[in-house]
Formats: sequence, C-alpha cells, structure tokens
Amino acid sequence: MRDSYRPRYNDAAAGSDHWNEYMETMPREELDDLHLRRIRRNVEYAYENIPFYREIYDDAGVEPSDIRTLEDFNTKVPIIDKPQLMEIQREHGGDPFRGRDPAGAEHHIYRFQTSGTTGTPLQEAVTQPATMAVGDAWNYGFWRCGVRPDDTFYFAFPFGTFLGFWSAYWGVRRLGATVRSGAGQSTEERIDDIVSVDPDVVVMTPTYAMYLLEKADEMGVDLSDTSVRLTVHAGEKGPFVDSVRSRIEDGWGAEVWDAYGQSESIFLGTTMDVNAGGVNPVEPYYYSTIVDPDTDEVIHEDGARGEHIITCHIPTAPGLTLRYRSHDIVEMYHDSRDVFDTDLTWKFFEGSVLDRTDNMLTLRGTNIYPRAVEEIMTGVEHATPHYEIHVDRVSGNDQMTVKMEADPDLDRDAYDDLAHDLQAELREAVGVRIDFEILEPRSLPRYELKSRRFFDHRDES
Repeated sequence: MRDSYRPRYNDAAAGSDHWNEYMETMPREELDDLHLRRIRRNVEYAYENIPFYREIYDDAGVEPSDIRTLEDFNTKVPIIDKPQLMEIQREHGGDPFRGRDPAGAEHHIYRFQTSGTTGTPLQEAVTQPATMAVGDAWNYGFWRCGVRPDDTFYFAFPFGTFLGFWSAYWGVRRLGATVRSGAGQSTEERIDDIVSVDPDVVVMTPTYAMYLLEKADEMGVDLSDTSVRLTVHAGEKGPFVDSVRSRIEDGWGAEVWDAYGQSESIFLGTTMDVNAGGVNPVEPYYYSTIVDPDTDEVIHEDGARGEHIITCHIPTAPGLTLRYRSHDIVEMYHDSRDVFDTDLTWKFFEGSVLDRTDNMLTLRGTNIYPRAVEEIMTGVEHATPHYEIHVDRVSGNDQMTVKMEADPDLDRDAYDDLAHDLQAELREAVGVRIDFEILEPRSLPRYELKSRRFFDHRDES
C-alpha cells in the first residue's frame, strides 16, 4: 500500500478527469484576461529589473504603461530571439546569466544547457518556483490521460546537462507517483529493468523507443507483453508521423503521449487527449501566438499556420521569456472544443510542431520544409523511420539527399526499386527530384536523446 506521507499535489482531483478543472475549462475571454494581467505584471518587472529587456524596450520606445491590451503586447513589444541571448552570454563570459537573470544566482537550484548541436550551448538556470510550475504543466496532460499517483514511471533518460525530461521528473514528483531511473544503464539493462519492475509509463524520445524495440527483438523480449500502458515522448515530431506512431503503439502495446517543449523559454505543450492528433500549450503558464515569419504580423485566423511566439509566465531564472521566437511552425486553433470532443478551452496545435523556419530549403525554385518530406516518405511501403536528410549546395543551388535504412524484410535486390518509389512519391508531392540512398538495416546511428536527422553541409560547400 502507498505510504500515507507520499506527496500528492492535487488530492482534490482524485475523483476527477481534470488536474485543475477551473483552469482547463475557463472561457476564452477569461483566459485572455488572465494572460493580459500576467503579461502586464511581467513586462513591468522585466523593465525594472532585467537590463536585457530594459535596453530592448527603450530602443523600441516602449514602456510598461503602454501595454493595456493583448493587441498592444503583440504589436508594440519586440520579439526576442536566441542569438540575442547568446550574445549577452558571450559578453559576460564567466557569468553567463548576468544581464538577463530576473531572480539572481542565489535562487538557482538547477543549471542546464541547450544541446548545442549547432554551436555553443546556451546556459540555462532554473529556480524552485520554476520546477514546481513546469512540473505542474506536465501533470495537466498526465492526469487527463489517466495517469495517477499510484503509477510507476520508468525514465529511459540519462539525466545529464540537457534539460530534456528533467521537467517531466519534476511533474512526477508533484504527482506523487513512483520514479525508476534508467540513467547510467545500457539499452539491454533498461529492457531487463522494464520487464522486471513493471512500470506503467516509460519516458523516452520516440527514436529511442524504436531502438529499444529493435534491441528487445534481438534479446527475444516482447515489450508489448509488459506492464507499460503509456509511452511518453518529447524532443521530436515522431508521435505525429503515422508510421512512427504505429510502430511505437504496436511494438509497446501502449498509448503514445507527446509533449512539445522548448527549454530556452521553459515552454511546454502536452497531449491532453491521445486521440486528438496534437498538443495544447499549457495556458495557465504560457501565452502563445503565431506570426507570419516574414513580416512578424500576428495571425488570428483559426487553423492558420505560422511561427510560434512564446511568452512564459513562470517566475524563473533566466527563462522569463516575453515574445520569444521559437522558429517552430505550428497550426493553431484558439479553442480545443472546435477541434475535438472536449471541455478543454485551451489553444491547440494540430500535429504539434510541423517544421522549423530555419530549416526551409529552396530546391530548383521550390520552397521545401524537411519535415514535410519526412511525412511523405515514411508513408511509402518498405520505407523506415531510420533516415538522414543531407543538404549540399551545388553550383549555387541547394541539393537534398536522403539516406534511409531498408526494411529488414526487404530483399537487397529491391533497394533500387524502393529508391525509385520514394523519388516518385516526393516528385509528385513537392514537384522536385530528391535523391535517395538506401542503406543496410541498422547502419545509421541510434540516439538516446534527440535524433540527428538533418545535416546541412552548405557552409562546407
């Protein structure tokens, strides 16, 4: 029996489908009023206490008293971007938080850094209030999808300097559920652990979920025959690519749950319904808009696609982000009730993150997003979710080559036919030729955290 002293953050919700029914069902007008009150408070605080923001707002001729409506905020307050944060970090060298820290180093209880796959990592710090708030954000989705305090979580995550699933761990602590950490274990040891400790939920990237299935098959283990009923993912689009989602659902015999997060802004969007086909920004803590990435004008139409601009209400250090450019392309609806059967009034991102503004390519005059290519090609028979997209510049033009592993059941003599089928499917869908190289099964790297699929060699060229 669970000990009576085990923490349960929200005992009042025990008999409810809601983690916080008041916040989840708040009418849109009241939600927007709440956002405005928090935004006005945070803009004033940032202007008075954070030199980074004061300089930006003074340059734009904006004062906190100018923000009377959400429209004021969305049109008068400048958008900030990661290069600005990197620049101030470089300026202050040994004190990377100086000039952008709303709380002070004495309040930091965790320090992380971005993955740094494209350059120097951005240093990140988190306060105690932030761990409580962002953990609470995970629990809105966990609770809606049937997770309860008597469940056990298994984290197939190394718990290093990357923020990643640390915030999910904070959520599980607030929920009062049991944690089993797979940090420091090999893939084979994690599989043995999952079989022996009977977890209800396994937390991992979607790429690693598929790699665990491969290894389990080699070991003669059927992961669909374990206690796992929910797999939790973040960091990649995988759960919203049909072939990837089906592979995880079938292989694990579990429902698939996804989160969309961005550590620089401490943002989190979660699955609130595993059948909805998207995620919801957790509106008690975040205000989301979309803009035209070319003009930065706010797009108000339901179902429109644009670049996600994030404002975080969480009192954290130094993640108090006001109008942060995510570079993520999303399709946004302003009320979930207009999209699927729910009483949830929050905004909704169909398909989660659809692409990145900084990944767009121009192939022979046609603009192409790599994730659109991913969705199309993984629907071709015998295609696999193990691939790399390589981009070069040849004679001044972008050129894309996809390296994809063959289905293990595919005869070697059929590799050329698969490449031809993929080329034909992509040419019909996007109108340009994309080269394919079919590789032997299991010849590409496997990853515990985010997979690396996009390789841009244009600077080298």
